[in-house]
Amino acid sequence: MASQSEKDFTKKTMKLSILDQSPVVMGEHTQDTLHNSIELAQWAEHLGYESILFSEHHGVPGYASSSPEILAAVILGKTQKIKVGTAGIMLRNYSAYKISEITKLLASIFPGRFVLGLGKAPGGLKISSLALNGDKLPTISNISEKLRDIAAYISDDTSITQERYGDLIAQPQNLQHMPEVWWLGSGNNSAKEAAKNGLGYSFSHFLMDNKQNESTEIYRNEFKRGNLSETPHLQIAVSVSVAENYDTAKRNALSMAYQFLEARRGLAPSPLLHPDDIEEKMLSPTENDDLKKILKNIIIATPDTIHKYLFEITTFYQTNNLIILSNIYDKESRFKNFEWISNCDV
Repeated sequence: MASQSEKDFTKKTMKLSILDQSPVVMGEHTQDTLHNSIELAQWAEHLGYESILFSEHHGVPGYASSSPEILAAVILGKTQKIKVGTAGIMLRNYSAYKISEITKLLASIFPGRFVLGLGKAPGGLKISSLALNGDKLPTISNISEKLRDIAAYISDDTSITQERYGDLIAQPQNLQHMPEVWWLGSGNNSAKEAAKNGLGYSFSHFLMDNKQNESTEIYRNEFKRGNLSETPHLQIAVSVSVAENYDTAKRNALSMAYQFLEARRGLAPSPLLHPDDIEEKMLSPTENDDLKKILKNIIIATPDTIHKYLFEITTFYQTNNLIILSNIYDKESRFKNFEWISNCDV
């Protein structure tokens, strides 16, 4: 069942956030890409976005950010109000204790503004996982324990880790504002993890072939009040391309669609290719068919229709909280895309 606050979502303005994967454009230096991420955050703040969150990828040519918590720290210092964070830190690669320390440090310096998003994906191919974990593949069997520990460390609850670590604390203590903590996922197991640990659940709708609410309903129904949240909080991640007309919006979406296709094929996504290059690839029947399937997962809209499409998502999932992914080749078109999206009110 949806919480009362989520039932009333139709009376409220959408809570819009940006998921920035720091996409590299073919031929562009990664330093320019990271500066674009800073500029996008400042633009998002100007437009009134709720937050901007950065992803973690390792050894992937298409994405420049390998340490979203560091990028978030830099951008928190270069903005004033917008929430900034990770979406997410890949939990299999790090200790719960270190993640908690990073989170509490940023939450202390920037109270009410740092957002911790966590995920269980590798963030790259097998070889990067080996390099990150001392030539051993990390285990994911202890993910649930790590989530419990993080919630405990952030809230200064030593009872959870007492048996293993005694009265060990994570500094700094006594946060004035508890940070938002989200678990990223798209399956039923991810929903259960978020629910039983009392975390927010950010559902990756953009990875699905159609709207599916089984996972989100499991999250709502099984949510248990925790140290960090008393009620369930659901966020929906969608991929979007908006332009002055439908054909341009579809063309702008091609570069992002091709990155998604590479990921589905088990490849490390390439830097964003120019739409002309993607159209040339689509001359192949196989590439054409596969890309068309991917494009169906992307919301392709104009300034006049984007509200309708986003409203359909919020209505289906019964939440007004959306996070937008838009990996568009042309910087000006990408920034304008977010401007048009920001004008959506429910």
